[in-house]
Amino acid sequence: MGAPVKKSTRNSRRRPHRGRSASPVRSYAEYAKRLAAGAKTIVIDADPENWLDLGHVPSQVEIKIIGQTCAGIAGGSIAAAGRCFVQASNHARVTAYEHAHIEAFDDSTVDARGKSHIVGTDNARIRAEDSAIVFAHSHCHVQANGQALIAATDTTTVRIDGEAHVRVSPSVHTTGPGQPANIETHPISRLARHLNF
Repeated sequence: MGAPVKKSTRNSRRRPHRGRSASPVRSYAEYAKRLAAGAKTIVIDADPENWLDLGHVPSQVEIKIIGQTCAGIAGGSIAAAGRCFVQASNHARVTAYEHAHIEAFDDSTVDARGKSHIVGTDNARIRAEDSAIVFAHSHCHVQANGQALIAATDTTTVRIDGEAHVRVSPSVHTTGPGQPANIETHPISRLARHLNF
């Protein structure tokens, strides 16, 4: 048995938890540096004037985009919060919170919560709950829950659960136990105005 070790000495021997970044990254260069260093969690809070093309996000890394960051991902998954703007493509998966604005393309999946705004196209899959707002077109699949507001057109499919309110063009297929009072049919030209985008 050795002599007792002072608390200050014991704490100084601790290694920092590898993968946890101390502060948010503010640029693509910082993001790439953290990835190369083996970070497992990266928070991005960049200037909205700087577009960050994150490419394919590695599956073993948790990425959270916050503030007013503007970014694009082409695969992988991220969480988006604050008032950020994200373009997701190539089977990317995004969990959107607060007031995040997401544009989803190419079979991407979005879980929309809070007051997030989602624009889905090209076979995007969107699950909207809370007070999320969704505009879906070009073969999207939407599941609407809670108080979500959905506007859909083209050959989109919308499943209505809970008290979600849906405005659709006549070509949209609606399913689920939603009440007929929650569904309004409008011409395509009037749908986007209802969302206040």
